[in-house]
Amino acid sequence: MLVTGASSGIGAATARELASAGAIVGICARRTNMLEAVLADCRESVPECRAWTIDLTELGVLEQFVRDVESELGRIDVLVNNAGGDTERDALSTPWPEIEYTTALNYLSPVRLTRAVLPAMLERKSGQVLTVSSMAARSSTPGEAAYAGAKSAVSAFMEALAAELWDTGVRFHLVYPGLIDLTPGVDGDDAIAETSMGADRIPAPVLARAMRKQLETGDFELYMPHSMRAFSSHRARDIGASVEFMAGLYRSGDLH
Repeated sequence: MLVTGASSGIGAATARELASAGAIVGICARRTNMLEAVLADCRESVPECRAWTIDLTELGVLEQFVRDVESELGRIDVLVNNAGGDTERDALSTPWPEIEYTTALNYLSPVRLTRAVLPAMLERKSGQVLTVSSMAARSSTPGEAAYAGAKSAVSAFMEALAAELWDTGVRFHLVYPGLIDLTPGVDGDDAIAETSMGADRIPAPVLARAMRKQLETGDFELYMPHSMRAFSSHRARDIGASVEFMAGLYRSGDLH
């Protein structure tokens, strides 16, 4: 398995969760010191876990990176596209380089990594690609247009790819987190995923456990908290009304 953006937050929690379940996990991120701390935790469960320091926005090196990972791990059965980052600026005030970086990190990078791991998966007729999107892809929030656009794009790409490769044995999964508590060491009862109506911050380990179960069950979509699925469905009935409502919140300053 390869988990990207694993030095903190959702990625770190996911790496620890998968390793605790017995998986040989490869992890990568930009921050070496933090990555090594997560690796140490993973190796307490599975000594064969590995780590690589890499900036995933350097798109030209990703094919070679995948080859290196496959060489050290033997193969990549599961790719978890978790690495990502938000930018909270008005659409017109966001500097263009920031839009390009946000797009590279949240869309182009997971797409290129996925394309790099697929040939071996298709040859084996098995494999899984799990991509962490965002509720911003289902309900674009004013003030984070670049981020919402990139997450929407990666969701659309993975949906199309899942249909194209439906009969190949390779399975795809999308995760739509809402508010997630990324504080190190904070955990919680998994029941919060069922009971929260979206206002509570869900601890990252709760999401990580749900993602592991998603890989086991094969579910295509995971909303966290689960109530966000109904919210997304309700919003889709009248997008114009939702945009008007969000515009009112934005003008009033309630979104800041």
